[in-house]
Amino acid sequence: MSIVHSGPLRVGIVGCGNIAVNFHVPACLALPEAVEIVGLADPTPERLEAGRVAAGLSRERVHADAAALIAREDVDVVDVCTPQHLHRDIAIAAAGAGKHVLCEKPIAAAPADAAAMVAAADEAGTVLAVVHNYLFFPYVAALRELIAAGELGEVRTVRVDMLGVVDSPGAAGYRPQWRKDPTASGGGVLMDMLHAVYLAEHLLGLPAGRVSGFVDGAAGDAVESLALARLEADGRAASVNVAWGMGEGGITVSGTKGRAVVRYRGDGTPPWAPFEQLTVTTAAGTRTVALPAGAELGPLIADALRDTVADVAAAIRANRPPAATGAQALHTLEATIATYASAALGRTVAVPFDPGSPLHRRGVVGLDELDVPLDSPVRRRGLFGLS
Repeated sequence: MSIVHSGPLRVGIVGCGNIAVNFHVPACLALPEAVEIVGLADPTPERLEAGRVAAGLSRERVHADAAALIAREDVDVVDVCTPQHLHRDIAIAAAGAGKHVLCEKPIAAAPADAAAMVAAADEAGTVLAVVHNYLFFPYVAALRELIAAGELGEVRTVRVDMLGVVDSPGAAGYRPQWRKDPTASGGGVLMDMLHAVYLAEHLLGLPAGRVSGFVDGAAGDAVESLALARLEADGRAASVNVAWGMGEGGITVSGTKGRAVVRYRGDGTPPWAPFEQLTVTTAAGTRTVALPAGAELGPLIADALRDTVADVAAAIRANRPPAATGAQALHTLEATIATYASAALGRTVAVPFDPGSPLHRRGVVGLDELDVPLDSPVRRRGLFGLS
């Protein structure tokens, strides 16, 4: 069991890419009573230096090798900000050293890796939290309050549209296009924005048990640029529609007594388009929920990351689960990969996967071990390594 000292939790960040330098470091610096950055690790010299400067650390407190950071006695929490296919070994090593882990989403590229991370934390008695930071957006909290208060009745359907996602490259000093490599990313726009998947299940109030999907990709790309998913959960269902491009965004929650609708500026996709309005319609009419105008991209994500870090610190102190546990993130990952499998196989796919399934062992690239029809649109597009 990890031992936490009485002062702020001492955090070591592994990976100094854009998300770490621009958001994780500022989030920690904004919470000096809760956390303190004591070290960083990154094998890319220019990224390590960028992180060191942002965190205000001396050179002897940063490392090219993550193992050196994890081995330090003055680290309580390892914040994993590397690409997802690298999460497993770092998180398992951290748990083995008695460290708590905060891991960027998605938890891993393959469910087997995520399951191993969960098992390692359980065995060590440490916390494994995952950055599902959209849960901390003010309008998401307001939606949950509406549902909990019973104003919408029993939730029947949820629709999450994010069809205007910006295709942002990774850090220039590493591999800017790593998200287009399915062995590294585990998928394309849906994997990158699986925020939509966990939001849909969060608002449904139940995890999906069956998933069906459609995906398509640009010519020559190995991952999808458009994904449509249906998540079925014990009499409830959610549709999740995600794409790189200029499509619309929005959230609708429909229940037996009413519906709630979230709109963004220009009907765009969050977090690039700020929140604009939350309306509730029941038999009594339509009302607008009193919420402040949404923040622009930078401040919105900064606040959500700060609240994520604060929640994890409080969870460790109080010995309670964080907002997004490793087990929950594993389920979100499987639901995302099930969308790809459904699109490739032409049928509904059940989750969780059987541990022996190639989808569990290898993620989306495990499709090459399955009987994907020759006329599958996924195969015809050459997505996920299929040909």
